[in-house]
Amino acid sequence: MVPNLSVREDAPETEVRAEQGPAPADLAGRAAPPVPTPSGEGLSAAEVARLTGDGEEAAAADRDLNRAEGVDPDSSES
Repeated sequence: MVPNLSVREDAPETEVRAEQGPAPADLAGRAAPPVPTPSGEGLSAAEVARLTGDGEEAAAADRDLNRAEGVDPDSSES
């Protein structure tokens, strides 16, 4: 269980969605940002683990959040 996890009591009744705003006026004239060329070398298992973590803490927090929101974390629906 996550110690400071709680369901918002003041959550809005209606769903609020964010929408993308207009593109900047000078977008067409902007230079594309530099993109590094792929090295072709993959990451080692240790590098991947260091970047992503073992996932156990994130999975536990996700399950706790689901339970707090009244969602069965073991159901097949997401």
